[in-house]
Amino acid sequence: MNGTYKAGAQDRLREAGIRVTGPRVRVYEYLLEHKTHPTCDDIYSGLKTEDDTLSLASVYNVTSLLSQAGLITEIVSPDGQKHYDSDIEFHGHFYCRSCGSILDVKSLGNFNTDKLRGARIDTVSLMISGLCADCVAIENA
Repeated sequence: MNGTYKAGAQDRLREAGIRVTGPRVRVYEYLLEHKTHPTCDDIYSGLKTEDDTLSLASVYNVTSLLSQAGLITEIVSPDGQKHYDSDIEFHGHFYCRSCGSILDVKSLGNFNTDKLRGARIDTVSLMISGLCADCVAIENA
């Protein structure tokens, strides 16, 4: 892993009041470096060659902790899989129903929340689904 990500991961964990451990740093580094919205299985597959002591259960526990601390976002795709995103700035996602890829959608415009006066909003998410450009090209070939 890139040394910059390692230092950044450790600092962010400390700032969030999370004890710095090897598995926490490695999983968080992976998410900071890989912007592909991986699942826990993807993270585990990507890290197990570097660290044979890391378990899949540890990856699940760390992603849950990081999500609860607000360091990552948990995304549930239309197929029910949980994916993780280290970009915690508000943005939406596009899910390709053919290949399963998830892409960031940055330009969202404004939401009209006038009818929600008095409500407490805990989370906001936007998931668009369809076919990505690559899958459309394959379908049209």
